[in-house]
Amino acid sequence: MNMYTNPPLVVKDESLRDSAASSAPAYHPDPYVLKWNGKYYAYATAEAGVSLLTSKDMKTWTFQGFAYQEEGRSGYWAPAVMYDNGQFYLYVSNMPSGGDDVHQQFMRVAVSESPEGPFEYRKTLFDTFSIDAHVVRDTDGGFVLFYSTNETYGIDAHRAGTVILADRLLDPLTPEGKPKLIVRPTLDEEVFAVNRFGDGRNWHTIEGAFHLRRGAKHYVMYSGNAYTSPYYYVGYSTADHAADHSLTELEWSKHPDDDTYEPLLRQNDKVEGVGHNSVAKAPNNVDDWIVYHGREVRGDDAADEKERRQLRMDPLLWHGDRMMVPGPSWEEVPAPAMPAFRDLFDRPNTAEGVEIGSGWTTDGGEWRIVGGSLLQASQFGISRAFVEPSYAHALFELNVRWERSHMGGLYGAVLQAGDQASLIEVLFDAGKRTIGIYETVRGIRLEQRSRVLPVGFRFDVYHQLVIRTSGNAVKVELDGVQTLSASCASTVERYGLVTHYTFACFAGISLTGCLSFLETGAAACLSACEVSAGDWSAAGTALIGCPTAGLTSLRLNNPFPEEATTCRFELDGGSAKLELSLVSANGEVRSVILHDNTIVGGCTWFIRHAGQRLHISMDGETVLSESVQGETWRSIAVSSERKIILSQLEWTALGS
Repeated sequence: MNMYTNPPLVVKDESLRDSAASSAPAYHPDPYVLKWNGKYYAYATAEAGVSLLTSKDMKTWTFQGFAYQEEGRSGYWAPAVMYDNGQFYLYVSNMPSGGDDVHQQFMRVAVSESPEGPFEYRKTLFDTFSIDAHVVRDTDGGFVLFYSTNETYGIDAHRAGTVILADRLLDPLTPEGKPKLIVRPTLDEEVFAVNRFGDGRNWHTIEGAFHLRRGAKHYVMYSGNAYTSPYYYVGYSTADHAADHSLTELEWSKHPDDDTYEPLLRQNDKVEGVGHNSVAKAPNNVDDWIVYHGREVRGDDAADEKERRQLRMDPLLWHGDRMMVPGPSWEEVPAPAMPAFRDLFDRPNTAEGVEIGSGWTTDGGEWRIVGGSLLQASQFGISRAFVEPSYAHALFELNVRWERSHMGGLYGAVLQAGDQASLIEVLFDAGKRTIGIYETVRGIRLEQRSRVLPVGFRFDVYHQLVIRTSGNAVKVELDGVQTLSASCASTVERYGLVTHYTFACFAGISLTGCLSFLETGAAACLSACEVSAGDWSAAGTALIGCPTAGLTSLRLNNPFPEEATTCRFELDGGSAKLELSLVSANGEVRSVILHDNTIVGGCTWFIRHAGQRLHISMDGETVLSESVQGETWRSIAVSSERKIILSQLEWTALGS
């Protein structure tokens, strides 16, 4: 099993010049992680510039030097990077070199055509203390800037302090100028300095905003107290999604409420000062990982060290709509999960007619590796390249850009059913400026489902497509935004890349087996279900069972029985029984009863079968952990004499 220990290993890029290598920071606080073309880029606070670490697996990181430096500036705080339409925008606060007033930290924006930089200064956003940016897509596809400042609550009589605001951006360089309060201090545990002004008022700090969405909920994670304090912690605020409202217009509330101190992440016996986080998807595109900084707890002899905040990571788990982090960890834990298939094309260029690598099957075209990408270099006919793994429920990621041609371009992903004449294609059309789902069933083309892309959309730069399939359901994310969905006539079995009479470059290809009620709805996942008793119905992200003749019972069959897997689901109801079935190599079936007729009131189950070991927990508490040499997990059955709800199931095949 692939394992990981905090803090992760950081090495220096051997190609760095001596001067750059010798100035490498020993620590990397305020880490912001961006995934682009399948690779990870972590930007961190440093005195001399924005330090950059890169990784392919989130487990080992390489210091690449400084992505951004300005002459006459120092103290580069809390960088964050956003990619849009061919440009990378870096938001960071810094101050004049030689200054000693940290309130001269003003937020600036720099741009680059590469995630590695060098970034070039473009604009100062504010003329007052402003830190900790996070720029995200708004509900209408625009942008919102989350940031922290002192002015809104700086003169508050009761809880003066730093707060988190959010403002719409007219473009990546221009705030609208109508900031809204998102998170404010409400707790004594958020006090940065006691009696700071000599008039009895304490100064509080809420900073380090990071936004993410899950299902119908929005979350803004934040850090409270001071990064210099052992009690620095991570909390979060939530809001319900509203399609016709900006993130700045939603009703935000702290979890669990304004008056209760319930940190998501805080110090323990080994690690202190934990906070200022970002969140990144593991390479499998399913699992969330919180990336933050913390200090190793030491004795008084370490008190004179100014900076010891190390980059750290732990899994971000979910209990219903609540977050949970089993950390800060310091012992060995399972590493971020890999997909079943991934190709970063990080190998030497290939010539025309040479095989592009293991795991690929090509059908037409001229496919070759050029400069870390896969180029299809023929304008004749339709060209396809399929990956070898096959799943009926999957996440397929590709990053693609068009090679300009005066004849236009039609290119993207191809999903094939068992019949070679049955295809589902997700295609960019550079001439019509659309993205669409094109389906062919047994050689017959169906009506396409397409969407016009925004004015200014560049086809000649990389865009990320993440395609989720489950049975006949297909959902398409473009650059992180849900863009298309369809119920198709065909069930997908193969995944690949395609061009129609045009050139295109592909990068960062991955495929993960994943069945998810949350993402595609329970109704799209019924092929994995067998009803034994009761009256069952699918409603949104849940399966609801009501007893008939005194019993309701359902069996969930493992959609990936030959692979290592994880399975997570919510169970609500009363007097339920859970039974796991394992099958040995000679066909013998062994049942393991996990939960037998005890009250179940909204609990979260997590099952991991990997490395010949089975680990099962309920609400974070271990229920079973044992060796399962030679056995495969085939199914789990739930039964009850009362109504029961099984929801938010997520079953994932683990890559090697």
